[in-house]
Amino acid sequence: MKSVFLCGFVFLSLYGAEAKDLVDTKSDNSDLEELVRDHGGEIEELKHRISVIEQNLGISHQKKVPSKSPEQIAKDIKGKSPEEIITMAKDLIDLDKCQEARDVLNAFIKEHPKNLYCGRMHFYIGKSYFKEKDYKNAAQAYMESFEVNPNGTKTPKALFRLSLCFFKLGKQDQRKITLEKLAETYPKFKYGEKAIAKLNENLS
Repeated sequence: MKSVFLCGFVFLSLYGAEAKDLVDTKSDNSDLEELVRDHGGEIEELKHRISVIEQNLGISHQKKVPSKSPEQIAKDIKGKSPEEIITMAKDLIDLDKCQEARDVLNAFIKEHPKNLYCGRMHFYIGKSYFKEKDYKNAAQAYMESFEVNPNGTKTPKALFRLSLCFFKLGKQDQRKITLEKLAETYPKFKYGEKAIAKLNENLS
């Protein structure tokens, strides 16, 4: 499946949908095993969601990350898990060190371009650009997020934020098409519902 966005027109083709709010940290092992069996094609995403939830329980990320060159960051992230790298990048974005966050994420993507987590990493690259008000590059990163992993946990949010980029860029046609596809594909998900609301408000 390919998703192609041009200046004049946008064509979105997404397939599949993530499981919504399926991970409950209090679920017993039998429930989790049944969940995995029922969603075999999404097992890696489910593992990721579980890992992220477990990491976030009682863990604070207040420590500032020092400024380093891309080469130094690439060396530092060697051997780290994708979750740890994503957490590092999120911390950097929170500290307004957006370029350093992109260095961290791009270093991993460069070494592991086929890794399932690259979709999430592209999402945070988009977030870093959006925070800097660089909406063109943010849009590209959000597109790459779901092109790399259309079934990813961040896909609906990436599409919604992509529509915001088009709004900021004054590209209303692209924004409308993006919201329509989001509403059609994820009507019962949070960002699908937001898309429906925006469309009903005539994109106001």
